[in-house]
Amino acid sequence: GADRELQTVRQMMIDFLQNHSQESRPPACPSLDPVLSSDITSLFDKNSHHYTAIVFESNNSYVGREVILDLIQYENIVKLGISSVPSCYLMHPNGSHGLINILKPLRSFFSSYLKSLPGVRKKLLLPLELPVKENKEESTEIKPWKEFDK
Repeated sequence: GADRELQTVRQMMIDFLQNHSQESRPPACPSLDPVLSSDITSLFDKNSHHYTAIVFESNNSYVGREVILDLIQYENIVKLGISSVPSCYLMHPNGSHGLINILKPLRSFFSSYLKSLPGVRKKLLLPLELPVKENKEESTEIKPWKEFDK
């Protein structure tokens, strides 16, 4: 149905963004590539004043990349794309860490939980203005993008 088509379109968009080189990737798009296990283990040795969430997923899963894109408008989030079964591991500012108990390993559950952590708040952004394609009868005007969440 329509949900399946939306999922396919979302996955195609993620594939498109991930296949861009660093230089040609849109400026607001973070890297969506998996992180090396050595980078993950180094996180356990650091004491931070922030939470760090690690999403573990299978190679063909889009959950981690979708959560990264869901949280792009939020600050105080460390974004990682990791592979090995859909689950989320949280490292607390005090150095403790553990698996997050979420009813269903779905994007919406992970994103909602991470957005609810203390100190995680939506970024204040200036409206993005892009030039509108010029029509021969019209002058070029700039229309601000409207914020859209979901």
